[in-house]
Amino acid sequence: MQSNNTKFKFTNQICDVLKTVARKEQITLPDELAVNIARESSRNLRRAILMLEACHVQKRDGLTADMPVQKTDWELYIAQLAQDIAKEQSPQKLMAAREKLYELLVNCIPATVILKTLVAELTRNLDHDLKPEIYEWAAFYEHRIALGSKEIFHLEAFVAKFMAIYKKYLNDMFG
Repeated sequence: MQSNNTKFKFTNQICDVLKTVARKEQITLPDELAVNIARESSRNLRRAILMLEACHVQKRDGLTADMPVQKTDWELYIAQLAQDIAKEQSPQKLMAAREKLYELLVNCIPATVILKTLVAELTRNLDHDLKPEIYEWAAFYEHRIALGSKEIFHLEAFVAKFMAIYKKYLNDMFG
């Protein structure tokens, strides 16, 4: 586990790079926004620069300290996928999820990143009793992905497993 001092150091380094990029692009970057972007980027410099670009595109007339930090398109896409999966558990939704997962993979989003982001989105509003089981299956499928076989099979299998667990939970809860 990293100390707060190390996290602060990374945040400062990312802020410095963001300010340099903004200066070279002739963008005025408020310090508060730079810090928010650095924190939201999870200490990922590439992601932080993309977030800065998204903020700039969102508000061309100038960046403000209190503006929200825009998530990347693929993160929004996964959030929508998670909403769809949680809303309805059916073979049709599983097929639609497969298409979205293929789309993410084709756009070079690593399968492990897709899985971790999807799990984070699915468990955001999930009952605490279900979370350990979901995390356990996510770890199981992440391990399968790491073994090197077709990633789409394991991502789709995780989605199907989540749907089965969640549908059973809803049926038990509401009859």
